[in-house]
Amino acid sequence: MSKNIIVRRKEESIKNLRGWILVYGRRKTGKTFLLRRVFDYAHYFVISRSGYVIAEEKKEVNYMNVEEAVKKIRTLLEGNETVILDEFQRLPERFWEALALQHPNGKLVACGSSLGIVKKVLDRRSPLLGLFTPYKMDIISYQDAILSLKNISSTPKDTLLWALIIRDPWVIPIMSLEEDVFSEICSKAYALISSSSGLVGEVFGEEERSLTAVYDALLRLTGEGLWKPSEIAGILASNEIIAGGLSTVTGLLDRLCEMGLLEKIMLWKTRGARYYFKHRSPIVSIAYYIDQKLNLTEGIHKRVDANLVSSVMGKEFQFSLAEMLAEYVGGRRGYTILPNMEGDIDIILLDPKGKKPIIGYEAKIGKIGANDAKKAVERIHSYGIPKAGLISATAKPENVPGSYEELGPEEIIEIAEKVSSRKSLQNKTIS
Repeated sequence: MSKNIIVRRKEESIKNLRGWILVYGRRKTGKTFLLRRVFDYAHYFVISRSGYVIAEEKKEVNYMNVEEAVKKIRTLLEGNETVILDEFQRLPERFWEALALQHPNGKLVACGSSLGIVKKVLDRRSPLLGLFTPYKMDIISYQDAILSLKNISSTPKDTLLWALIIRDPWVIPIMSLEEDVFSEICSKAYALISSSSGLVGEVFGEEERSLTAVYDALLRLTGEGLWKPSEIAGILASNEIIAGGLSTVTGLLDRLCEMGLLEKIMLWKTRGARYYFKHRSPIVSIAYYIDQKLNLTEGIHKRVDANLVSSVMGKEFQFSLAEMLAEYVGGRRGYTILPNMEGDIDIILLDPKGKKPIIGYEAKIGKIGANDAKKAVERIHSYGIPKAGLISATAKPENVPGSYEELGPEEIIEIAEKVSSRKSLQNKTIS
């Protein structure tokens, strides 16, 4: 069942973009799969790591050198055909001018997993400057993942939890979505960790190969739950991994965010920091967390406990849900870490400028008891947040004094449908 799932994504609107397109983003976000499905009539070329080009036309596969491939692509564009050129970052720059001469003929869709390639294409000296519309491909939105599973999963709760995992589409073929999500992650933890650590790939240009160890350390520390740049900088400096201080680490974290490996969430009323840094992908976050706790990649064979997975998945649930709810209300996602080790406010939706709070939520995978609900609502209001809500992926919480709304799994799925419908309408309007 898992292998046959096709997620209908909001990114399919790319077919409405006119002219040439440069699609980029982290590896394994489904760029190639989506492009080949959306532009199913296109001529497909991919540049291999060894430098030759694989050309696929009408289900026939041919191998050619780069020069032959560029000549073929130019001929197709001149004939007003659509061409997908995958792994574009591997194309030597000496061929860029030849491609540029064909603009605006046909439709060239260049696709790559390197941040450097985007900057080179947009450089003022680039012959391709102004010829492409850049399009960043992210992981699957939470609402799209939810809707792809709502008629497949056995319960609404399973829908919400598995939707977190398949936001990164590379896991779909290797996971049995009909099984218990926690058991599946535990049993396949090593494979998930190994795959996650290989996602950096060709994200960064050759000039940054020396930073690979630093990036790996940053990804591991954020996976462990460290989010404050000053703390991360202290650890890296003490281990002599970096020579620079806080500004260096902040710059590197921002760079990882640019490529979609990390994300930063606005902190509201949190002392000592403006942003909370974490992994963009829920399953990658879970994998790194497990490895940092158990050192599985070091050859230490330990049993992965479901409670360990559940604890980090609870965090991922609140962050993905907050992202969807922010889109639903037209606000910004926020988060608050309370002082004196008092915990946090799971979800805060802020106004579009990120200044005033609209509503705060307590969000849990499990049920929320009446006493916990009452304390959470009181805590949210005590910080000056005008509305407080309760969310559970298991069952709709009971109303308690001061609660503005309660959302259970069915209500969350309904919100996902509304957000997705709104996006579809916007895309039709644009096209």
